[in-house]
Amino acid sequence: IRYEATAALPALPQPLVRSLRRLRVRLCAMAPRSAPRSRPVAPGLLALAGLVASLVYLGSLGPAYSVKGVWQGQPTTLKDTVKGDFGSVMEGLEPKVSFPPIAYHREGVALSVEDGRLNADYTAKLDEDTMLQLRVNDEQEWRASLRGEDASLRVRGQGANLDSLSWEAAQSSSVEDVGDVKVEFNSDKEYNLTVVREMLARIAGAELDAKVRATNAGVTGRLGARRELPGGVEASYSVENPVGVYDLASSTHRGRLSAAVAGGEAVLQVEGDASSQAYEGSYARDLQGGRAGVRLSHRDGALGYNVSYARDFDGVLDGDAGVHIGIDEAGVYGKVTASREVGQGLGADYEASARFETGEDRRLQMQHALKLSNKLGYAQLAHGSGEAPRLRVGYEFN
Repeated sequence: IRYEATAALPALPQPLVRSLRRLRVRLCAMAPRSAPRSRPVAPGLLALAGLVASLVYLGSLGPAYSVKGVWQGQPTTLKDTVKGDFGSVMEGLEPKVSFPPIAYHREGVALSVEDGRLNADYTAKLDEDTMLQLRVNDEQEWRASLRGEDASLRVRGQGANLDSLSWEAAQSSSVEDVGDVKVEFNSDKEYNLTVVREMLARIAGAELDAKVRATNAGVTGRLGARRELPGGVEASYSVENPVGVYDLASSTHRGRLSAAVAGGEAVLQVEGDASSQAYEGSYARDLQGGRAGVRLSHRDGALGYNVSYARDFDGVLDGDAGVHIGIDEAGVYGKVTASREVGQGLGADYEASARFETGEDRRLQMQHALKLSNKLGYAQLAHGSGEAPRLRVGYEFN
């Protein structure tokens, strides 16, 4: 949240003040006379109610604060609240206020407060293509940058201490018959020199591209080729060596074939070097308002597969809903989601997921959660296999 402010916040209106006073009287009357093991409830609720009411009123004047609080635990914990012990619940719901950044700027000069730190910024346009930016904070940390159309320089430091000085520079250009060239280097004497040629040559209907990168650790290069084959088939291939390793047997080869088949897309991919290879084939298409897919792979000597179907029922049911089911090498799984407006600004969200593992353990895992929420807060009840039910209550607004 960002805004400019030059005046003090206005006082609360008298009707709101009188309402808060009446609320205080009622809470004091409700408070137990003796609660040796619990924290006083009325003052905490009064402070929370006062803060909420104040910030809601001030929020109507413009962006102000972000307020939130969360409590999570087992529903059995709420038994203590019946006895008048609100301690554990109130500790979680105590408001955590995030103050917004405040900034003032004029003609290239800016003062701002962010995360409790004061910053001073200066921005100037040196010429048509070059901008100068400088930032200093209240801990004497500073950074400066010069940015142009094809070059940049960034410098950081701490006060006048030159030992803390560090910088990074970069320059890019396009060289005829060479390609796009970019060089990067810094105060640690590290460098990157990258040359990219999107269209290196055209041979037998195939388009070749290349990329070379030189660093302190060595050079890596990539050569790629792509071509459209008859029947709408697209083929691509690339070979790339690791940085500083110039053995072709250690280079990584990647191949890909894709084609439109029966209203969907079929893809075959191969990747590997001389020591190991991985294969994957997949097919996906729209089906009955959803998306169906099949994937078969072989990697590191293990066979993997996944058959799935997912569909959204938005506009079909009263609210938003979706389902995702499938089977893979680990077992059978499924997920159902649903949400709708209940009324009076209240929304409900439900999510359930399950997985049955078909391995040696053969176990069923299930999780489901129900959440009710409005603009100010929410309550969520969640439960999973082998776990105690969990209740989560919270609020957040600004």
